[in-house]
Amino acid sequence: MNDMNHSAPYTLAAGVRSVPLVNSWYAHPFLVSPLTFGLYTRHSHLAMLDSYLEDPEQHRACVQLPELRGGPFIDHPGDPDDIRRFKDETLRRCALPLRGAAAVQNLFRLLQSSAKGGALAGLYPQVDDLLRQGVELAYDVCKQPSARFIEPCFYDSPLYDTSLQSVRLEKAVEGPRDFILSTPQLARPPASLELKVPFADPLWQSLYDGSHGVNELLEMVRPHLGDAARQLPLIQDILAPVRPPDPAASGPADSVRVRYFGHACVLMQGAGVNVLVDPLISYPGESALDHFTFDDLPPRIDYVLITHPHQDHVVLETLLRLRHRIDHVVVGRAAGGSLQDISLKHLLQHCGFERVIELGEYESITFDGGRIVGAPFYGEHGDLDIRAKLVYGVEMHGNACLFLADSNPPAPEFYAPLRKLLPRVECMFLGMECVGAPATWLYGPMLQKTLTHGEDQARRLDGCNAAMAHRFQQYFVPKRLFVYAMGAEPWLTHLTSILYSEESIQFKEARLLEATVRAHGKHAEVLFGKMELLL
Repeated sequence: MNDMNHSAPYTLAAGVRSVPLVNSWYAHPFLVSPLTFGLYTRHSHLAMLDSYLEDPEQHRACVQLPELRGGPFIDHPGDPDDIRRFKDETLRRCALPLRGAAAVQNLFRLLQSSAKGGALAGLYPQVDDLLRQGVELAYDVCKQPSARFIEPCFYDSPLYDTSLQSVRLEKAVEGPRDFILSTPQLARPPASLELKVPFADPLWQSLYDGSHGVNELLEMVRPHLGDAARQLPLIQDILAPVRPPDPAASGPADSVRVRYFGHACVLMQGAGVNVLVDPLISYPGESALDHFTFDDLPPRIDYVLITHPHQDHVVLETLLRLRHRIDHVVVGRAAGGSLQDISLKHLLQHCGFERVIELGEYESITFDGGRIVGAPFYGEHGDLDIRAKLVYGVEMHGNACLFLADSNPPAPEFYAPLRKLLPRVECMFLGMECVGAPATWLYGPMLQKTLTHGEDQARRLDGCNAAMAHRFQQYFVPKRLFVYAMGAEPWLTHLTSILYSEESIQFKEARLLEATVRAHGKHAEVLFGKMELLL
C-alpha cells in the first residue's frame, strides 16, 4: 500500500479474474434470466445436489473419468455437509424462483389439459400470480396452445433477485479451471474475494475503467465488504496502476487486421473501427501458450457481436470486464416470449450494457467504410425454436469476413442471400464441433415434455463435419478458411466439457478438412491459441 501512487489512476490488475456468480453457480445466460433461473435451479442444480448427497463417492469417482466430464456430477472433494448446507440455503434463498418454476410447469399442464380450441380468457385466473400478468395465452394456426412470456415484466418482478448475483475476484493462475455447469463455486482459492454486488452496478465499471485513484476505489468497495480490516488488503493487492494503451492494439490505419484470441473470439480492425466477435479473453499468466489477452484489446470496441446464447459465446466474465470499453453489443433478435429463446438484449441491458442492438436475419449495420450483416444460424440448438442467434458477415474497406460459429445448415445453399450480399470473402471462420452434446445437456431444465433417449441423442448440439464444411468452402470460395470454436485452448476448461486432442473425432474431421482444402491449393488452418493477419 505504501508503494502505491495515490494520485495516479488504478484498476484491477490485468491478471485478476472477475468470476460472475448467481447463487454461487457460474453465471451463464439461463441463470441470469428470471424466466429460466428457477427452472435451472429446480431441475438441474437441486437434482444434482440431491444426487451428490445420496452418494458423494460416486460423484467423486465419476468426475475423475474423462469420458464423463461435463456430466451431472458435482466436483466437490470436501465435506458433503458443505453441499447439504448449500442445498438448504438454496431452498431458502430461491424460494420464489422455485415457486416460479413450478408455476411454469403448471401453466403448460393447464394448457395441455384445458386448451382444446375454445376461448382462453377463462384460464388466466388459474395461472400463478407470479406469472399471470407477464404471460399471454394463445393458439398457433394448428390449434396448438402456447404461452408467451413478456420478458420485461419478469425483470421487474420478484423473480429477478439481484441479491443472488456476486463476483469473485481472484488471481489467474496457470492450469485448468473446474467445469462450471455441474458444480457450485463453493471452494474459494487463496486470497480470493467475493463481492455481493449486482452485475449492473457501476462499481464494476469503476474498478476497470481506470478513472479513479486507489483511495477512491477502496472507499467504493468498502460498503460491500463483510470484514473490511481483513479484506481491504486483499483489494489493495489486486489493484495496479493504469498502463498506457499499447499503440499496436489500436489496429492499422491503412489496412484491415484480424486477430484470433481463442475459441470463437476474433477481433477485426480497420480505419479506427474495432469489431469483436464472441468475446472470451484469457488473462496474462493463465497459460504458457502464446496468446492474446486483455492487454491486446483496443481501448474502445465499437461493436461486440454475439452469435448465440451458449455459455462459451455469451461469457459474462469477459463482457463485464469490457463493459466500459464497449460502444454497442449486437445480438440476434429473439422471437419474444419462449423459455428457450430468452432475449439477450434484455439480459445484457440488465447487466449494465446500455446500447444493445437486436439485429434480424439479413439486416445490416453500416459504419464508415464497412458494414455488419446478420444471417440465420442453423442447427446446433437441439431443433428448438430459438431466434436470438446470428452468424455475421463483417466488411471493412472491401474485405469481408464470415463468422459462422457452429452453424450447421441442411446445405450451404441455405446461405444464398448471404453470398449475394458478400460475394467476395477474404476469410471464413467455421466451427466444427461435429459431435455435440445431447439437447438436454443444456436445454433439459426448460423442456416441458421429456425426450426419449433416442430423441435426445438425435437432437445433438453439433456443428459441421468435414464433408459439410468442405461444401461450405466450395460454396463461398473464401481466400482463407479457418476452423475455430473448437474449445481446445487450455483456458477454456471451465466452459467446455470435452478435453480435445488430435485423436478426438472433432479434430480428426477438422484435420481432414484442412488437408482436403490444401490439396486443392487453398488456404485452410485449424486455429489454436493465436493468429494474426493483415488483409
